Amino acid sequence: MLNQLAISATLALSAATTAQAAQPSPSDLVDALNNTFGKHAHKRASHAKGFCAVGEFTPDAKAASFADSPLFRQKNANVQLRFSIGGGNPGVSDKSRSVRGIAMRISGGGETYDLLLISEPAFFAATPESFVSFLQARVPDPATKKPDPAKVAAHNEAHPDGKIQPALLAAHAAPQSYATTPYFSNNAFVFTGSDRKQQHARIVVQPEAGTHYLSEEQEKSLPDQFLHDELAQRLGSGKLRFAIEAQLPAAGDSLVDPSQVWQGASRVTLGTLTVRAAAYAVSLARRSQ
Repeated sequence: MLNQLAISATLALSAATTAQAAQPSPSDLVDALNNTFGKHAHKRASHAKGFCAVGEFTPDAKAASFADSPLFRQKNANVQLRFSIGGGNPGVSDKSRSVRGIAMRISGGGETYDLLLISEPAFFAATPESFVSFLQARVPDPATKKPDPAKVAAHNEAHPDGKIQPALLAAHAAPQSYATTPYFSNNAFVFTGSDRKQQHARIVVQPEAGTHYLSEEQEKSLPDQFLHDELAQRLGSGKLRFAIEAQLPAAGDSLVDPSQVWQGASRVTLGTLTVRAAAYAVSLARRSQ
């Protein structure tokens, strides 16, 4: 009996070790991006095209009751941001139907929060395996310079989660501006309130300017590179503001699958993100002083 238990335990451990070994590593994820989009010197493997900005986060007066931390009990916190376009091609058109990204580092009250959000409420992969498979299926065919539809279909059959985000992106044109699209965390976080109650929530960033996508005429007439100058023009006329909210899950919303769109309608206001200037503009201003 003891020998049988030992053998069973050994087999179970071996199976677990094999499964863990098969899990794609962070390097595998980066390699999948580079194999799909190519390597570009001095550029990120993901969200290669983008630029930085600076601003402030002002917590809502009631935010600390939901998220009891020093960051939410002060007046303002400094924010470093990066707006970007999904994928690893730094020359991609600003009219492409891919996600837009906003990455934020919020510092205040002795704390630092790093947030990475995209312009759709679902990620393109539920697991690291699906992530790698999704990108491998989209490696351009040398002859056509486009992904092989058969490989994409095979991936979708093996990983149905890979169909959700592309369907969302296909439903509308690209955003008119980085300032006219909402952003979503896709991942769920645990918030502890002042009453010590814990709640799961996803982060949603809503633009004060509203949600606006390119019209058919704009898709035809605008140059492939317009987002940077468009945002700079907006900032020249004043600061940009976004509402940062915590989206609470509905019954059945997955707390661990980022590829699923949450149905929860209840939201808690966490505060306001104010974008003050593009980072290069701040750097130039300092040099001129």
